[in-house]
Amino acid sequence: MSKSFANSATPITSEKWKGLKKDSRIEMITNELKKDKLYEGFEVVEVPDNGQIVLKIERSIPANERGLLLLELEEKLKFVVDKGISIWCEPVGDKSKLRNLRGIEFK
Repeated sequence: MSKSFANSATPITSEKWKGLKKDSRIEMITNELKKDKLYEGFEVVEVPDNGQIVLKIERSIPANERGLLLLELEEKLKFVVDKGISIWCEPVGDKSKLRNLRGIEFK
């Protein structure tokens, strides 16, 4: 990685994005998600004016595929919607039934 990347300015959202209402932002992102079957099961949770879009993923995606999928989606949204957008995933709790039993006492 080049040192010049460390000194680059982080893209910020445009005044157009900041001026949109929350519902309009959600609609824009949702419409882009619906255009591709790869993003089926993705739901928009938050769309703040700083561009940090939070998505909830309803389907299971292997870790080795998820990172690239999200990077491609972010690149697409930066190009189509606004250059200051970044993608974040809503944290999901541990789904393992066995690990979730820790700390539970049976009477």
